Amino acid sequence: MSGDGHTRGDRPTVSRTGVVGAGVMGRDVAALLANAGFDVVLVDVDSGALAAAGTYLETEAPTALADAGLADTATVETGPDLSSRVSFATEVDALADCEFVVEAIRESLSAKRGLLADLEAVLDADAVVGTNTSSLTARDVAADAAHPERVVLFHFANPAIPRDLVETSGDGATDRALDRAASVARAIGKTPIRLERERRANGLSRLSAAVKCAGTWELREADAPAVARGARAMGFPRGPLELVDVIGLDVHLATVDNLREAYDGRFDPPPEIRERMERLVAEGRAGKKDGRGFFEWVDGEAVVPDGEVHDVQPVVAALVSEAHRLVGDGVADRETVDEILRRGSGGDLGPFGIEAMVGADALREVLERRHAETGAGVFEPPDSLGE
Repeated sequence: MSGDGHTRGDRPTVSRTGVVGAGVMGRDVAALLANAGFDVVLVDVDSGALAAAGTYLETEAPTALADAGLADTATVETGPDLSSRVSFATEVDALADCEFVVEAIRESLSAKRGLLADLEAVLDADAVVGTNTSSLTARDVAADAAHPERVVLFHFANPAIPRDLVETSGDGATDRALDRAASVARAIGKTPIRLERERRANGLSRLSAAVKCAGTWELREADAPAVARGARAMGFPRGPLELVDVIGLDVHLATVDNLREAYDGRFDPPPEIRERMERLVAEGRAGKKDGRGFFEWVDGEAVVPDGEVHDVQPVVAALVSEAHRLVGDGVADRETVDEILRRGSGGDLGPFGIEAMVGADALREVLERRHAETGAGVFEPPDSLGE
């Protein structure tokens, strides 16, 4: 079901929160919580990552929050110091009195389960744990937990601060845990959307995975800048391979691995492109965070020189196709899937809006042609297309 909007004054019965993982996502979540007035404990085993997060909270985060309309632009310089509400620790023991904890560590099921076991050793039984996983489910993470009923999906779009979305779900979670997650999301200025059913990659990440996977198949015919130019020509601010660079080639490949069994390899890149991506990661070119991936990155933007424009209609068709599968799997209805993409991408259209604009017959023709050419599951047309 769709979220019902948010009110910053709708405070949950939570005062102390925690975040585990001080990377790009974790530090943004900490900033959002601190900006809403929560006390936050940010935990990471890497003291260097904590130091970098502290600097970010003092310097860049206030402007990002103001730009997103979540803080007063007139008080960016003089307003409350976010870092004054955030304490830093390298051990999870520091989270002992937290009532809501968000895990934002790497996309490894074993790592997430290990972290949850550590959290259960220190948290009160009524504390709620939100997992920001983009490729697993809350039930996957909580499978070995003593209190699986308190583990929920709490998934942000990327970047977290400007995007007005938090997806929640939990087939094994209590309504109390899900309600707490939704109330925290509203308190930090985000619209919570509760998915009707758990499936790996949730809603937004499945749509994103389809776009990125389709983009990697286009690399058989064009280079990355040509694909990016094709996306821009269709009105998209970033192309599929830029999105891979943004999350990191290493993170994308880990996501693909987590989805392979559940979706019969539908999101796998071509074997030769996977080898290329693995080689780039090994060379220290994992994407935007390294300044290099499929693209060179300067001042936060991919360098896309002028040149040939590649047709990215297959990428758009793959997006719409995956939206149909989300509905067919019972994750959300069509209206909610459209809302998830609009809020998660900051765009004006959802996948079913795109279908209405382009036409189902045209999309099916593109998918059938590309599927015949590649055999890739991401291009296989769903039966419901056009219904």
